[in-house]
Amino acid sequence: MAKALDHRVRVAALRREEMQLHLLFSGLTLASTNSIYELEVEDVVKQAEVSRGSFYNYFPSLPALYDGLAKQLMQEFAEITDIAAPQSLDNVTRLASKMRILMRLLVDFPILGRFLTQIQWPNQNPDLDIFQNIIRDIQLGIKEGSFANMPASIGANIAIGSLIGGVHTMLLKRPAKGFEDQVTNQVLIGLGIDTKSASKISKMPLPARPPLPETGILGKLAEMGALAKK
Repeated sequence: MAKALDHRVRVAALRREEMQLHLLFSGLTLASTNSIYELEVEDVVKQAEVSRGSFYNYFPSLPALYDGLAKQLMQEFAEITDIAAPQSLDNVTRLASKMRILMRLLVDFPILGRFLTQIQWPNQNPDLDIFQNIIRDIQLGIKEGSFANMPASIGANIAIGSLIGGVHTMLLKRPAKGFEDQVTNQVLIGLGIDTKSASKISKMPLPARPPLPETGILGKLAEMGALAKK
């Protein structure tokens, strides 16, 4: 009896997780062609093909859904960039690599980039900051002396403001690969790296981007890509 109950609990938890992810992905899909500030709960309900009651079982409002989506993507972006830019790299190279990898990912998958360019940054709730891992690298670089002595908030504005602007430009004009390197180069200079070193670091060959995970939002994107190839 206990085993059967435990199994039902696990199945229920898995179904709840799947439904929450389904709603988040539906919100992401809508954000690729609409302003998230003009959408309504009814739009997500229709996209997800669920009832309003089902939506409210998971999120109290549409802003709560998009906050949840930002938090989910924050975790997934951190995982994929940490794999591609490990702690063994020096702090400056690691930050530059993360920025270049993330910008290319957001442009290769415009559905991600179009959402990112709409979210509020900086967010009043630091737990929802989609760029936490980049901010931590900047804070560490300033503390260690790799970057110029400045308030960490200014360093974050230089890096993240440039990243968001770069993604926005790339989505509009789709420049050839390499624009992310130019943006990163200017960010490093702004953080206090000399021009020669910034140019060298921002052009270093990047390791191949890790394959998208099989779970989460990125997992759903990977699944869509696989289906499109069939």
